[in-house]
Amino acid sequence: MKKSIVFKWFVLTALLFSTMFLFIGITQNYFFEQYYIDKKSDTLKINMDQYSDLEAKKGAEAASVELYKNNHVWITKLDEYGRVRDVENYFIEVKLNNESQDHWRIPMYSFTGEFSSDVLSSLKVGDEVIIDTVNMADERIPYHIQTHSTGVINLNIANKLHGPQADQAYSHISTGLYRGTITKTVFPERREDISFPYQERYFLEQVKEFQAGLLADNAKPLQRTEELRATENFAEYKIIVKPVRKNGVTGYIFAMTSLQPVDEAIAVIREFYPYFFGLAFLCVIVLAFILSKWLAKPLLSINRITGKIAKMDFTEKLPVRSGDEIGQLSQNINGLSRRMEAYIGQLKQDLDKEKQLENTRKEFIAGVSHELKTPLAVMKSCLSILKDGIAVEKREHYFQAMEDEIQRTDLLIVNMLDLAKFESGTYKPEMAPFEIDKAITEVCGSLAEQIQEKNLSLTLSLCSQMVVGHKGLISRVITNFLSNAIRHTENGHAILIAVRGNGQTAEISVENQGNPIAEEDKKKIWNQFYRVEARTSKAGTGLGLSIAKEILELHHAVYGVENTKDGVRFFFSLPVQP
Repeated sequence: MKKSIVFKWFVLTALLFSTMFLFIGITQNYFFEQYYIDKKSDTLKINMDQYSDLEAKKGAEAASVELYKNNHVWITKLDEYGRVRDVENYFIEVKLNNESQDHWRIPMYSFTGEFSSDVLSSLKVGDEVIIDTVNMADERIPYHIQTHSTGVINLNIANKLHGPQADQAYSHISTGLYRGTITKTVFPERREDISFPYQERYFLEQVKEFQAGLLADNAKPLQRTEELRATENFAEYKIIVKPVRKNGVTGYIFAMTSLQPVDEAIAVIREFYPYFFGLAFLCVIVLAFILSKWLAKPLLSINRITGKIAKMDFTEKLPVRSGDEIGQLSQNINGLSRRMEAYIGQLKQDLDKEKQLENTRKEFIAGVSHELKTPLAVMKSCLSILKDGIAVEKREHYFQAMEDEIQRTDLLIVNMLDLAKFESGTYKPEMAPFEIDKAITEVCGSLAEQIQEKNLSLTLSLCSQMVVGHKGLISRVITNFLSNAIRHTENGHAILIAVRGNGQTAEISVENQGNPIAEEDKKKIWNQFYRVEARTSKAGTGLGLSIAKEILELHHAVYGVENTKDGVRFFFSLPVQP
């Protein structure tokens, strides 16, 4: 079964677009989320490098605040035990009993109830406190502070050390108990005055979880950067912990960013996929149909036009609307069509010309046979009369008649040879400038006797013109035109020969008073052996105008014949010498 190219391209483009949309959907569903997470990780690492520079210039807290405002990421710096360093906005100072040190600064970010009104009101200067600590080497890490009326606790550590949820991984950790008096408290007056990162509860929870993990491993430094994932209320977060070693001590840059936007986007996209792919499929079908029709349209036109060309119909050409390969193909087909049309037209002309030449040959043979038959018959009759001795007193008359027929036959043969030479296409006359008025005067002189015999009035309207041509052949044309004019002009009538120039060409005309030429004879008179007068007339050989036509066509001259008011005018034109 034959399938249209439109159908094939429709299927191809539909499959192409469908595959493209399917690929986009699969990529978004399975790869975009991971790509986004990797991108966020790379961005977070860049922010951590920026944090290191800012921390050295402005301090840890100021650097954390600036990056949070500008890039919306949570970053802080931890010491080797996982504690936030350089806490300046939320802490208490305690003077320990029976200790030599002056004061012990305890950051309050890690305790449950931080920033709440009860904590801010319960911890006051002068209160006696009992502090539970985790002891690591020479460091004491508070996780429970108790006054006479209240207390605060770091549950991330306390629950792993005591109670029903105690973790055996922390059983090796030593603890301590200290007593003292609060000598200073630094708390923001209002919640909105709390600086970053101490108001970020979930971020601080992750910091405390990391600290608890370090304590379980006896604060063993990390050897490489760790990347973690955390989830709260269906929101995901990316956490990166980068170890930083300075003065032989390992600290950490702790950074976190939210992945919630991409999670929401992926979830919405997955819900949107059925509608999206349904609409996309309809669009694909419509676009594939339009595209296939658009792509196939020039090929369909090419197929239709080439079908006409195959049937020799060259009337229609392909429209060329582009400069691409299709446009070039259309141009080539149009060029091929024009050339084939020209060649076929030329072939038809050649065939017509060949038929015409064949007819001309037949007519020529018939004419030659007829023209030669008459003088031969006359000479045969005269010889028979002379042989039989009949009418001896007219002997000279018969000899003269035979001589006339011989001369006429000789002239006919000469004209036939000249005509064959001119028609052969190999003869090239030698062109040269000459004075046309002098050539006309010479012809008139050679025919003066015939003009006088008929008592004709010859008028010359000449101007001196140097024309380009073969003087002898042009004189022969003028002789032929003038001889015809003399032959067809009644006694006592007039003949006019004129030369008119326009600067580029000169027109030579011979006009005689007499009967006009019938329209059907105007083209035939240039044929061989055609005479307007009766066939029985012996005037001329019947080849004069044929020879004149061949001579003028060898000169590429414009020529013709026309009826005038009083008679007939033959004319031709020659180029004037510049």
